[in-house]
Amino acid sequence: MKKSLKLLAISGSILLSISGCSKLLDKMTEQTVTTEYTDVDFIVEPGASGTYSENIEVVTPNLDSILQYEGYDAGKVKSVKISDALVEATDGVNFDPFGSFLVTIEASGQPVVKIAEAATVPTGVTEVALTKEGVNVIDYLKSFHYTIKVKTMLDQNLEVQRNLRAKVKYEIKVTL
Repeated sequence: MKKSLKLLAISGSILLSISGCSKLLDKMTEQTVTTEYTDVDFIVEPGASGTYSENIEVVTPNLDSILQYEGYDAGKVKSVKISDALVEATDGVNFDPFGSFLVTIEASGQPVVKIAEAATVPTGVTEVALTKEGVNVIDYLKSFHYTIKVKTMLDQNLEVQRNLRAKVKYEIKVTL
């Protein structure tokens, strides 16, 4: 009986070691590639408080060329997630009239997915960091085209047209 328990304990230890080594090997054979920002320039027209505005940018993905340039096989992409997202005022005027920003992504055959958001916007700023969602957007970046939508909501009247830019940066995990 004692011999069986020792054998069972040793077997269990070996299995845990192999499992741990496998996970460590996965980490060692995984690389991260961070893209440049994808910019979405857009205009928000004057409107009353409570007005929503939606701006659309159709993007042709260049995932394969980015990975090829970095020396990786596009077929070995494990995941693509947002590493950074922000909205900036390209006209230099603060975001005081804005209440929120929401950025979504969509592609043919894929659902619309929220990728980043600022549920509230501080006063006096001309750049807002967006809270990133942890979604894997690999299927969107592998599609022929994908669409980034930026939705804004005014919490004050906007008297003049505003020029803004949403910026999204991707983190691509590749196995070697």
